[in-house]
Amino acid sequence: MALSTQYDNYCERTDFSFWAEPINAMTNGWFVVAGVVAMMMLLRRPERWSEHLSLWLLAAIMIAIGVGSFLFHTFATHWAMLADIYPIYLFQIVFLWCYPRRALQLSIGMVLAFFVLYAAVTIASGHLPIELNGSEMYLPTIVTLAAFGLSYAIKQGFVDKLLLTAALVFALSLTMRTIDNAICTSWPIGTHFLWHTLNALVLLLCWLSLYRHDINTKVE
Repeated sequence: MALSTQYDNYCERTDFSFWAEPINAMTNGWFVVAGVVAMMMLLRRPERWSEHLSLWLLAAIMIAIGVGSFLFHTFATHWAMLADIYPIYLFQIVFLWCYPRRALQLSIGMVLAFFVLYAAVTIASGHLPIELNGSEMYLPTIVTLAAFGLSYAIKQGFVDKLLLTAALVFALSLTMRTIDNAICTSWPIGTHFLWHTLNALVLLLCWLSLYRHDINTKVE
C-alpha cells in the first residue's frame, strides 16, 4: 500500500484537509500531558534516572503516541497511520513485559508464553463474527489488564486497583471508539475524541501501577 494512501475512518472527517478532524487531533494532547506528568514524577525521585529506564521509556512512548496519533488525524495518510500505531504497539510490548516480570514475578519463559497466547488471541479476536468498528482486537487487552490486576494479589497480597481501574476505563474508551461511526448522523463530531481522552488516562494508570510497584519494592 502506498504511503500516501489517505483514510477517511472517522465521523468528524468530511474531507482531506489538514484540520478536518480538529477535535480528534487536539485531544491527542492528553497523551503528551500523561507522558509529561510521568516524567515530572520521575524527576522528583532521588534515584538516578538510569534506575528507572523502563518507566522513562514508557513515559516517552506516551508522548510519541500523542504525536503519532496527531499526525494521523491531520494528514490521514498511510505513513501517518504507521506513526500512529507503532508507538501503541511499543507501549504494549514494554508494559506487558515489565509488569508480569516485576509486579507478578513471572519467569522469562512464562512471559514469553504469555506473549504468544496474547498475540494469538488478539489475532483471533479480529475474526469474531461481530462488527465493532475495528475494536474487536482490543478486547483481549481489557481481559489482560483485569487479569494482571487481580493476579497482583497472589504475589503482593492485594489487588492492583490502578490496573483494575485502567481495565474499566479502557472498556468505556473502547465503547466510544466502537460507536463513533454509528452515531454520525445524530452527533457529527463522533466519539473518537473520547477514545483519545480516556486512553491517555488508561496509559497513565498503567504507568502509575508499575511506578508504584517499583517505588514500593525498589525493584527496577
